[in-house]
Amino acid sequence: MPNEEHELARERLDRLDRRLRTFCRCSDMLLQIESEQDALQSICEILTEGDEFRLAWIGYCEDSAGRTIRPVAKAGSSLDFLERVENSWGNGPPGLAVRTRRPCWINDISTDPAAAGWAAVATDAGYGSCIALPLIAHDRGGRLIDLGGSLNLYIGERGVFDDRTVDHCADLASCLTHAVAALRGHLAEDLTSGVKSLRASEQRKRAEEALQKAQAELASASRLTMMAQIAASIAHEINQPLTAIVTNGNAASKWLAKNPPNLEEVQASLNRMVLEGHRANEVIESVRAMFKQAPREKSRIDTNDLIREVLTFTTPEIQRHRVMVKTELMEKLPPLLADRIQLQQVMRNLIMNALEAMDAVTDRAPVLTLKSTAHDSESVLITVEDSGTGIEPKDMRRIFDSFFTTKPRGMGMGLAICRSIIESHGGSLSASPSHPHGTVFRVILPTGID
Repeated sequence: MPNEEHELARERLDRLDRRLRTFCRCSDMLLQIESEQDALQSICEILTEGDEFRLAWIGYCEDSAGRTIRPVAKAGSSLDFLERVENSWGNGPPGLAVRTRRPCWINDISTDPAAAGWAAVATDAGYGSCIALPLIAHDRGGRLIDLGGSLNLYIGERGVFDDRTVDHCADLASCLTHAVAALRGHLAEDLTSGVKSLRASEQRKRAEEALQKAQAELASASRLTMMAQIAASIAHEINQPLTAIVTNGNAASKWLAKNPPNLEEVQASLNRMVLEGHRANEVIESVRAMFKQAPREKSRIDTNDLIREVLTFTTPEIQRHRVMVKTELMEKLPPLLADRIQLQQVMRNLIMNALEAMDAVTDRAPVLTLKSTAHDSESVLITVEDSGTGIEPKDMRRIFDSFFTTKPRGMGMGLAICRSIIESHGGSLSASPSHPHGTVFRVILPTGID
């Protein structure tokens, strides 16, 4: 879906931006360090300060019987992981990176055969993917500098490492190698020129180009999301009165089939069909006005009349769901100055959501409660409360997001549109759990001018 593409593009852009900022901080730090150990430890600490790298450690190879890779600097979470896993020249990403002088990464530690011997320990520590980078670089004469070690990074997410990410990490390992080599006196040029030349390298240029590409992807995804939201909004707005017309048409047919026909109910169903037809036309005119950027005409509205009108529209659905309706309407509320059609859309949507939320209830009576009262001296409060299954706490903060839905066939636009309408009237729409069961939606609207 366009919205998912938008979020993925934004996530990639944010991750790239954070990574480049972190690596720039590492480069800045390398200009100021005075000892090799300070350089190694500072790099690890900077990398794990953010939320991307959960563990960073640097190891040097030891020419011992076990040919181990000894950690000389480390920072992050679950540091005991290094004590529980043996790292040697012969196995694991660090050893492979040292032997081949190439980056070695695993995008899913839990399933990759290369991590079979230590996957459980890494997963317990919260690691999803990892990369090992050889500490190698080339001086200005093209000679290889090999420190005989690796920079090792562990991330909580899976599937993070692609060519772009590997290039960025390799840049950092190369920068660190230059710095350490300069401190050891192995380079003719000084540390400052080494770091500056690295920053101007072709790899850095590719990173900047990648950032520009990610920004372009995000802009494109934003446009697609906007178009999808407009299309979904129109479909959602038109679908409600059309569905009501079909429902009332079926009801009229059933009343006609009775013996004798119940002409009074038939007439009531036909009247509701006419009302819904007019409402569909008003919705279409509202959409046209939106694209023309023409202001919608607002009128003085009695809050209780609005609630009663919508209950009339939704009577067939209420009866079909076998829901009992309770109303507590405060009399003599000051009038609202609002777009009647838009507020009807909001109330209808909230009521229909409440009816659907009570479909699965079997151990108690399904009850829909509508209330109106003064919120303060300048606004009115309308509440729509059900005795349904309620909304999961993890979903409560997202129910007003576009394209988010808990319904199998929902589009996830209803509540987003409702909130947008209410906020365009200077009001607010919120939701919270109802006690002991269900959900309550609260609509606060400013009153009209007397």
